[in-house]
Amino acid sequence: MTPDRPNGMPPVGGMNVPLGVWLLGRGRGVGINCFAPGMQPLMAALAPTVAIALIGIFGAFFMPVEQRGLRLTQALVQLVCTLLQLVVSERYAAFAGRKGLWSRYATASLWCAWLPLVMMIMAEGVMRMVMPGSASSSAAVAGVAAGVQLYSLWLTWYVTRVGLMMTALQAVIMTVLQTLSAVVLFGLLWLLPPHYNALVDLFGGV
Repeated sequence: MTPDRPNGMPPVGGMNVPLGVWLLGRGRGVGINCFAPGMQPLMAALAPTVAIALIGIFGAFFMPVEQRGLRLTQALVQLVCTLLQLVVSERYAAFAGRKGLWSRYATASLWCAWLPLVMMIMAEGVMRMVMPGSASSSAAVAGVAAGVQLYSLWLTWYVTRVGLMMTALQAVIMTVLQTLSAVVLFGLLWLLPPHYNALVDLFGGV
């Protein structure tokens, strides 16, 4: 079964990524119909993250030797985190009997993951226009980042519930597992050389 498709919505199998992200980001489950199942759409959704990682790796080799390890870690962390969360979601989907829905869910999840970043950039821009004196303060940036992260958790939960047709509790478990996998990764990055603190970047450098 798939979510009902109102008149004018693209059929299942036809991709309309911006519309799908817009709908899911607003809590409209029909947006999942904008994403196609299969490995080709999934690879297309993963491509921007891979491209950014490759650019970062290339740029790291132009840094001084003492900074190169940290720059390489920064370049790879988002890609590794994304791949880790894909593995966690695929395993949980299989455990819950939703393996057949996973590729379309994963495609939607990858594209929707960019929405909080766009919101963060827009929120900072608005703050700088409305409150130019305080918008750049650590507290203001951290507050915006925290709000965006809370929205990101909700969006992860919602896309999981809609994309894998899970109960609210099953989607909560998936969200917790994916969040814990990221926390473990960040902890290892902090403990092991070059001791990169990913949370500093995640919460606006504070």
